[in-house]
Amino acid sequence: MQPFNFLAGTETLDSTRTGWVLDQVSGSDDRSFRAWIPFSRPFGAPPLVHVGIAGFDIANQDAARLTTSVAQVTAEGFEIVLSTWLATRMWRVDVSWLAIGA
Repeated sequence: MQPFNFLAGTETLDSTRTGWVLDQVSGSDDRSFRAWIPFSRPFGAPPLVHVGIAGFDIANQDAARLTTSVAQVTAEGFEIVLSTWLATRMWRVDVSWLAIGA
C-alpha cells in the first residue's frame, strides 16, 4: 500500500488574469473562467482535488451567484472552473484547494 500525499494551496483569481469574463454582463448568459493550477510536485497518478471558496469581491448591487468546480485533473495539476450567470459581476474570487493522492 502506497502512502498518501497531500498538497494544498490558495489562488486569487481576478480581473487581472487573461480571459476573465466574470465582471462582464451580457444578457442572461452563463460566464465561466478557467485557470490551470500546477502542483509544486507531481503525484504518481491524478489525485482527488477538493476546492472551496475562501472569499470573493462582487459588485455591491448584484446577487452573489458563483459556482466552482475542478476539471482536467492530472498528476501535474488541475483546472479551477468558476462560473456565474445573469447580471452578477465578480471582480475577484479566492479559492482554497486540497489534493490527495499517491
